[in-house]
Order: sequence, then structure tokens, then C-alpha cells
Amino acid sequence: MMMRYRFSKTIAATLIAALLVSSCMAPPPRGSRTQRAPQISSDLAPGSSTTITPYDNLTANAGEDAAIANQKVVKVALLLPLTGRSAELGRALQDAATVSLFDKYARLSVSAQTVRVELLPKDTGDTPDQAARAMSEAVEAGAQFAIGPLFADATSAAAPIARAKNISVLSLSNTRTQASPGTYMFGFSPAEQTERVVSYAIASGKIKIAVLAPNSGLGDAVIATARETAQKQGVKLVAEARYMLQGAGMDTALNQLVPAGKKPAFDAILIPEGGAALDTIMRGLSARGVKPSTVKFLGTGLWDDADLLRRVNLDSAWFASSPPELTSQFEQRFLATYKYAPPRIASLSYDAVALAVTLATSGRSFDATTLAAPAGFAGPANGIFRLRANGITQRGLAVMEVQGGNRKVISPAPTGF
Repeated sequence: MMMRYRFSKTIAATLIAALLVSSCMAPPPRGSRTQRAPQISSDLAPGSSTTITPYDNLTANAGEDAAIANQKVVKVALLLPLTGRSAELGRALQDAATVSLFDKYARLSVSAQTVRVELLPKDTGDTPDQAARAMSEAVEAGAQFAIGPLFADATSAAAPIARAKNISVLSLSNTRTQASPGTYMFGFSPAEQTERVVSYAIASGKIKIAVLAPNSGLGDAVIATARETAQKQGVKLVAEARYMLQGAGMDTALNQLVPAGKKPAFDAILIPEGGAALDTIMRGLSARGVKPSTVKFLGTGLWDDADLLRRVNLDSAWFASSPPELTSQFEQRFLATYKYAPPRIASLSYDAVALAVTLATSGRSFDATTLAAPAGFAGPANGIFRLRANGITQRGLAVMEVQGGNRKVISPAPTGF
């Protein structure tokens, strides 16, 4: 059965309250109109022409309305799974996009609002065909830039349609094989996180590093990056072990790392796992004498999850992710607005819309020269990033230590590239 979502009629008042109490939110400039949250007041069905604009539900006089009507309009496609298996995630991404649009315009005076950015939500559903259709609908509606799709197969289907119309795509996927000029992978990269945390560990004296990873594309990328990073530092990984998805073959992998009756030959172990398999891994390693108190555990952004840190004992472990203070500000604003905690990936949608509005309202285009500017951009939820000409996103990452289930920055993210 198709899943459809109705947005709360009270979201406008809620969002205003959330923004007023947020310490990081500057008040609107004097002379600006009082804005309410952009919202969709009707069900969003596949193929819907409904748009999200920064002027929905505003109280304004006739003169201001006339000024808005004469403004330049920039349409940005929002390609998300709004129905099907990932509809709940798609809804969160759309919610993050909506509050981002409001946040950006709430900082502008009326006189500065010379461009109106309109988001065009299009449903990519569960299949590549649906994603291709969503991209085609966005093109027909006049989209000049596309945020999404979320998944690699959907991106593969949608990107050629955008490319044929010279429309840049900011995919929320992290699958680097889909990256190409004009199609940027904006998702969090486990390989980049691996490079950051392994480099830090080696610089901190942990030169006997082992890797335990799933037998998957993620595992392949992490192990290859760990090897390369260690080699650049004049170090070799002392052990590598793989297990099948869902944890099959875990005992064999653990025995390979720590043979019966022997002590571990490593002083640090990288584990790019954040799901239920992590519990099995931790129990298995503990039974073999490998604990956070005796060996340094290293992880990726998969550990940047408050629920996981409360559930699993990773005390003193290190992992790389976005600057936590920015992410926390976004999460608090989202929670106050929508009354549910956002999934970690929703912050990508927030930053992507912020980028689109920044470029549009400053008179810049969405071409490769602008998007791949060497200086990069500052994402309000995840810190600095830059889009490379080959479609890969580079981020400024921090290294954090787990302390009592909380995160503490031990190596700050860079402030520039």
C-alpha cells in the first residue's frame, strides 16, 4: 500500500518557537517580514507538482506580494523516496530540506530576497525506473539543480537525464563509483572517515593496526583505504579479517585475528560496523581478551550515533565524523520543529538545500566551475566541504573519543582546505 504523509498544520508555529530559542540562529534583519515555516498543506503524491517555497503562509501586504511575484525563481528538484520501503527516511530528508529553506530565508531582509528558491519534491520510490521518472518530471517542471536521489541505483538512473539537460546533481549517496563530472556524491564517505581516523591513530603511536570488516563494498573501501593510509605513514596493517553480511562467519574472522590461546598482535583495531553485528563483534572480541581498555578501537561515522554509544561499550574508542557541535545544533532544531529525532543522514539534506539557496541568492549558477570551487563551502550541519571536479565530496572531519557514552573532540576538524 502506498504510504502518504500529511504535514502538521501546527508546524509553522512550532518552527518559529524552535528558531527563537536556538542560540545559533540570528534574528531576522530589521524590516524583514515575519516568516512562517514553508509547509505542504496537502498530501504529497507521486508526481505531485506541489512545491516548497520560502514564502508559504506569510502575512504580507499587497506591495510585498507584488515584489515577490516579480522575483526571479530558481527551482531545485528534491529527489527522495517518498513512498515505498524508505518512505520514512525520505520524509525526514524532506523535513530537513524544508527547515533549511526557512532558516536561510529567515536571515535575509526583504530587500535581499531577490531570488525565490522553490523546492520540487519528486518521489523516487523503490526502483530505478521511478527515479528516472522523478528526474524527468523535475526537468519538465523547470528544475535547474537536483538534490538527491538517496541511493546509488536511483542516482545511476536519474543522472543521465539531468546530464542531458546540463543540470548538476548533488546525490545523497556515498557510492563513489557513481561520481562523475556534474554528478556529485554528497553522502558521508566511510573511506574518507577511515583515512582520517587511521592517520590520527598512527600519528598517536598506534602502529599495529588490524581491520575487521564486512565482506561488502563498504568493507572493500575501508580496507583499501586503511592499507593505503598506513602505507603512506610507513606502516603496514598487521591483520585483516572479513565476515559476511548479517554476521555469518564471524567466529572464523575473530579466530583469524586472535587465534586461540594467543594475545592480539595489534594495539588498535578498525571496525566499520554500526549495526546489530557490532554487538556480536564486541562480545566475541571481549571473550578473546580484546576490550576498549586494552586495545584502541577505531571506527567510522557509523559510530556517530547517540543510541549506539549508549548501547555498546566503546569507551575510549576513536572515530571520525563531522564536527559534533554543528550536527547537534541541527538535530536540536529539527527535534524542536518536528517532534522526532532526525536520522543522521537528514543533515545532508539540510546542508544541500543551504548550498542551493546560498548560490541562488548570491547570483551564482549551479555549473561545475561554481560547485567545484577550490575553497569549498561551509555546511551549517556538517562543517566544511568541497565538491571535486570528478564528483567526489571532500569533508573536513573531526576525530572524537567516546567518553562515558558521549563524544569528545580530540582532533578538531580543519577550518579550511
